[in-house]
Amino acid sequence: MKFRVCFAVKSSFTAIALRPVFATNPELRLLGEARDCAAIETLLRQESDCVAVIDIELLQDPEGPQLERFLTLRREPTLIVSSRGQPLPAALATKPAVRLLAGRRPGEMDLAYIKDELPKAIQAIREAWLHGADAVHRTAAAVGASLPPQSLPSPKAKPAAVELVVVGVSTGGPPLLMQILKRITHPAVPFLIAQHMPHGQTAEFAQRLTEETGHRVVEVGVGSIPEAGTIGMVQGGRDFELTRLASGQMRLREAVLPENPFHPSIDHLLLTAARVGIATHSVILTGMGQDGSKGALELMRQGYPVVAQRPDTCAVAGMPQSAIQNGAAREVQTPEQIIDTLNRWLTSPERARRSAPAP
Repeated sequence: MKFRVCFAVKSSFTAIALRPVFATNPELRLLGEARDCAAIETLLRQESDCVAVIDIELLQDPEGPQLERFLTLRREPTLIVSSRGQPLPAALATKPAVRLLAGRRPGEMDLAYIKDELPKAIQAIREAWLHGADAVHRTAAAVGASLPPQSLPSPKAKPAAVELVVVGVSTGGPPLLMQILKRITHPAVPFLIAQHMPHGQTAEFAQRLTEETGHRVVEVGVGSIPEAGTIGMVQGGRDFELTRLASGQMRLREAVLPENPFHPSIDHLLLTAARVGIATHSVILTGMGQDGSKGALELMRQGYPVVAQRPDTCAVAGMPQSAIQNGAAREVQTPEQIIDTLNRWLTSPERARRSAPAP
């Protein structure tokens, strides 16, 4: 069954570059192509059960604000392509149905990368659409058929109790972590921070956080993770995985990941948490690259909440954008909203059970 797509770009050059993606991919059916805001809005009203692939340049036209308002109300998935690496407008960045495929070098046209990644991005948004929390309100994306709402898959339901909170962060992280930790409650559940840093720097950073935030923050490596009340800063320059003893105790074990350029690996922490069944609630903050998105996606599929920082509030938006793009992030929040979310997660397990929304 083919996936239905509507395509809108501003320039002929971009259209010529990207059009072959739809022509050569047997899983895609291109329903129509538009070159201006009014035309794509009309097309999407006619073909409502499709993915919209829209060039971000159109949103900068005089009619762009009207198209942006239309997309904020649209329930079906929208993929915004940004060959020059521009971030999503704030109104769209908070919409779970909207994803961004951005070039690797902000300010420089990177159409070759967009062309290569477009099929995977459409597939990711398709999976997020079919597996998302509100999938029951959508129709299936198959040509000539629609699935009854009850047959659409959704994440597994999990209890609201929190066993572990993990925050993953990279470029731009230290000042943001300082801001967040100054305003969060005393953690009543175990809490780990995975900040990309070289070996030897995380212990000093943990000490600085302790001195300036009022929380006890300690560097952690191989061994038991800190109990509730102490925040663990995962040791930099090395990679770790989460394990669980027969007693239920959670521990960190060293991992060897030869191809991993960033340490500690946020993906590996989250993937192993999912593998051993630790009820992990996670936040993906500012950072370069895509670390955290794969692990966050696996946790989301198991029914655990994932929050991504709103890209336009990031020093570097790569990591949260990746978690948004692949469908892992159930919510996209500003730092202020993330503080509120962490305070909800970090309360006592009993209170968290009562106050946390259903997955």
